[in-house]
Amino acid sequence: MSILLGAALAAAMASGQDYGPQRVAPRGGYAQSCSEAFVNRGRLYADCRDMRGRMRGTSIEVARCGDEEINNDNGLLVCGRFRGDYEDSDRPGRPGGGWGPGNGGPGNGGPGWGGPGWGGPGGGPGGGWRQPSITVYDQPNFRGSSREFTSEDRNLGRTPFNDRVVSVRVEGRWEVCTDAQFRGRCRVIDGDVRRLDGAFSRSISSLRPVGRY
Repeated sequence: MSILLGAALAAAMASGQDYGPQRVAPRGGYAQSCSEAFVNRGRLYADCRDMRGRMRGTSIEVARCGDEEINNDNGLLVCGRFRGDYEDSDRPGRPGGGWGPGNGGPGNGGPGWGGPGWGGPGGGPGGGWRQPSITVYDQPNFRGSSREFTSEDRNLGRTPFNDRVVSVRVEGRWEVCTDAQFRGRCRVIDGDVRRLDGAFSRSISSLRPVGRY
């Protein structure tokens, strides 16, 4: 990212002024596996391919990266030790009309994509359903090694994350249990957890979505 671009973004963020979508995206390794990148109000937005080959909407605050290179980590924009956010369902003012009023975005039937089946109440097919997912991390604050699950796993012993999960990001509601086959102590998680408490930190051995999202 050029010094001039960085200064302009920092000034816009400090003043709170909305300069509208910026089409110039900073350089970085993410460009090899991400597309449709643009900067809006100091955040870089892009569609990035994860380890399963799916494209994930993601964003990151450019000013937080400083001189660190921005890369794609399993569909998530990251720089150094700072991790961005998933933006699969609502993204502001994408240039070219992909999101925003009139294209299935905020102010037009709720967050979601334009096109048939999207942009209705709740922003999902059928007017309300979205794919549940849980991303587990082996360090606090969503750091370290990670893996995303979109369906139940009865035995994490078949993965590198058995008894290693410390923090989680979730879409929807998920039940996590300390033993395989949903046994032992269980709890339902319906929001991101930066550090699991003692009973569940490095103790989760099975997980599954709960209800519809």
